[in-house]
Amino acid sequence: MILQLLALSRLVQRPLWRLGVIPMIWLMVVVSYAYGHAFAAQGRFEQSRLSRIVGAASVLQARAPEKHLRAVAVEGTMPRSTVLQNPAKKFHLIDRLIPPLLDGNTIFSMTQLRLHGLQFEQRRQSQLKTSGSDKCELSIDAICTSEFSLQRIGDRDLLLQLNPKLASKRPRT
Repeated sequence: MILQLLALSRLVQRPLWRLGVIPMIWLMVVVSYAYGHAFAAQGRFEQSRLSRIVGAASVLQARAPEKHLRAVAVEGTMPRSTVLQNPAKKFHLIDRLIPPLLDGNTIFSMTQLRLHGLQFEQRRQSQLKTSGSDKCELSIDAICTSEFSLQRIGDRDLLLQLNPKLASKRPRT
C-alpha cells in the first residue's frame, strides 16, 4: 500500500500533495510496528498465563484423582499485557484488533482452553452450586493467585475466575 501511495504521488504533478503523502506513510509504519509488537507481547502474556491455568487444573485433578473433572465455567476477561496497554492508549484500533483470549464463558474461551489441553465441557456459572462468595479461599479444592483463581465446585466442576485487577479493564469488542 505504501508503494501504491508513492506511485500515485508521482502521477500527480503537485509537489505539495507529495509532501502530504509522507506523514501518511510514516503513520502506517508506526501503527503497523505498534500493532506487531503489541500482538506478539500479548501472545506471550496469554500463553504464559494459560500455562499456569492448565498447571493449576492439573494440580487440582492430582489432589483428587478419583474425581475426574469434567466441566469448567469461566468468569472475567483476560487482562491486557503492559506492552499492549501503551499502544492501545494512542491507537484505539489496536485494542479492537487484539481481542482477549479468554473473555467470559464463551465458546471461543472454551475452544482456547481445549487447545491448551483442558478437555472440559462448558458450564454456566448459574449451573454451578457455589457458596456465593466471590473471594477465593485457599483450600485443597482451590488455587488462588493474583492472576486467577481456580476452584473445584462439587466433584466434577471447576470455576475459573480471571482477576482483571492487574491490568485495566478491556472494552467489549
